[in-house]
Amino acid sequence: MFILLPVGVNYQTNRLPVVTFSLMGVNTLIYLASLIARGNGGAETELWIFENLWLTPAYSAWYTYLTSMFVHAGFFHLLGNMMYLFLFGCCVEDIIGRWKFLVFYLLGGLAAGFGHIAATPDHFSSDIPLGGASGAVTACLAGFLVLFSKQEIEFRYFGFFFLRVFSGEFSVAAWLVISFWFAKDLLFAALTFAAESTGGGVAFAAHVGGFLGGLGLIIPYRLLQRKAIAATPTSTWQPSLATTRPNREPAVAEPNEIPAIYLSDGGVQSGPFTTHHVRQMVSLGSISPDSYYWQEGMAEWSTIQDFSA
Repeated sequence: MFILLPVGVNYQTNRLPVVTFSLMGVNTLIYLASLIARGNGGAETELWIFENLWLTPAYSAWYTYLTSMFVHAGFFHLLGNMMYLFLFGCCVEDIIGRWKFLVFYLLGGLAAGFGHIAATPDHFSSDIPLGGASGAVTACLAGFLVLFSKQEIEFRYFGFFFLRVFSGEFSVAAWLVISFWFAKDLLFAALTFAAESTGGGVAFAAHVGGFLGGLGLIIPYRLLQRKAIAATPTSTWQPSLATTRPNREPAVAEPNEIPAIYLSDGGVQSGPFTTHHVRQMVSLGSISPDSYYWQEGMAEWSTIQDFSA
């Protein structure tokens, strides 16, 4: 037996992921409430949940396109989705902001629903139900791929072989891992569509739809952010990096933006920037990895790769 789990990413968030935690809480509460309802009402209550909260294209109400993102078929279905939402949703929320992330998540879930409908043989007349957060979570994977492609995903493995238990950990580049996950979902979605399957199981097409929806949302955001960063007025000057402090007179930091951070890229200095602004530029790839930074309290310039504020 062998188990491989993603357990972390080498990125530290700058803000409390309120929306991500709230989404995890809502998913968990709805699952627990459904367990209690099933325990009290039996099969009749379970049937009501499927008819009123899951998305069944042939006869579901419009609101099930949203409610279906928060229902799960079992504990491990919930656990897997929440684990991935925590790992990747927190990071995406940190970069794009809380309210934007909430809209991003819900639109990604809607894209997953339409992906599921497009891949079923009867489309909007299909009676195959869809439920779970995995479609919206795969949108988060797409967001992470675009914003953090240079980061690494940390894995831990456990194995049991001939009465011997072994374990370990390793890291893999995010772009490689997420690309593999998407390729796997795309392959199985294509095989399911070709076989005209009408049975239950994993909704691979919903994963594909959520991922493509996430890409469609995050790529324009990244392009607009890069354009905004490029248009940010900064003063430039070219003293040597041998100096321990930049000349700060050409630009004045706004109140509440202390400590101000200055950058030097190819001998050209710019700033001041806020910590969050620099983190955005690093994540979007707008700063060369060979750049340097300085802020109040530092004795000398340091490479941007050492920036962890």
